[in-house]
Amino acid sequence: MTALSGSPPSGIAPPLSKDNDNDHSGLIVIVTSLALFLILASLSVRIYAASKRALGLDDCICACAQVSMTLASVHYGWGKTHDGIPDNDLIPMVKTTYASDLLYVLVLGLSKVCTMVFYRNLSMRRSMWTINGILVACSIWTVLAMVMLGVRCSKDPWRDIDNHCFGILPRWQTICALDIILEILILAYPARIIYNVQISFPKKLIVFTILSSRVILIPLSAVHLYFVQRQIRSSSPTLVGTYATTVAEIHVSLSVVALTVSSLKMFVAVYEDEQGLAYTEDVSESQGNSDGSRRSKSKSSRWPRQTQDPEAASASCEGGTVLHSVSGAWVTHETYEDTGPGESGPSS
Repeated sequence: MTALSGSPPSGIAPPLSKDNDNDHSGLIVIVTSLALFLILASLSVRIYAASKRALGLDDCICACAQVSMTLASVHYGWGKTHDGIPDNDLIPMVKTTYASDLLYVLVLGLSKVCTMVFYRNLSMRRSMWTINGILVACSIWTVLAMVMLGVRCSKDPWRDIDNHCFGILPRWQTICALDIILEILILAYPARIIYNVQISFPKKLIVFTILSSRVILIPLSAVHLYFVQRQIRSSSPTLVGTYATTVAEIHVSLSVVALTVSSLKMFVAVYEDEQGLAYTEDVSESQGNSDGSRRSKSKSSRWPRQTQDPEAASASCEGGTVLHSVSGAWVTHETYEDTGPGESGPSS
């Protein structure tokens, strides 16, 4: 242990970062590198999925920026005791840490917003007010969190990293509490969608398991607040802040991964039949209302693919229930009613 803690032998370069009693920068670098790997892997999946259908990349891009700011803060001395940081690196260190905190809440907010936008594609019109309400709440939380963290006690807010700024801890507590409430709402909403969709129970279970992967974000938010509290109350916030930073990186990367999982084929395939049409809550309900004698059956009707411009289809079918496929096919409730009992659907 003595040899490991001392200077390296002649001819061997010292490590880029360390992890000892006075320097935890090595821990930050390891966790942040893992987070960067997960984010870049998610970004690759998103880019591929975006070539097939619309999918947001905003949270991935901001997450990359957040990780970059964290690594920059470590370069300037974050994770070390105050005595181990050169005087000329103090200001760049707290500035990059300040930017990292702002990007942290921005990524979490964008992840929530993108998730609710994704749910819009699985919902019927009369439930849009619920989605829009949660979507607006997530947007307000994102802006509010950035303002609360951006405006601190002094004219140089990046200097306020400890209990010299009395209001910084209550702000973090408010942000965390609202974050957990929004995550609970986001988790509760898809349960209703999945319950109303007429697919088999095993498929419902698969979908719910995938969508409920965001549940890990709730304890991470609470753990992050705990370590932020320790940092603020510590006499050495630059050293103790290591743990808040590492949890923040895990939180950011998993929020990106949780949203990316929903774009995987194993999720989309549950909502598609072999002809490419997606089973949504719209078609499940329209099928049950159009033929009362078939309500006991759990299978949804299957239609041949019928490709046309989505905007034109939406305009021409106003007032009717629309079933849209991932491939771009659209089928209306009126078309289903015009189809005879022995017919399988409109001719292509």
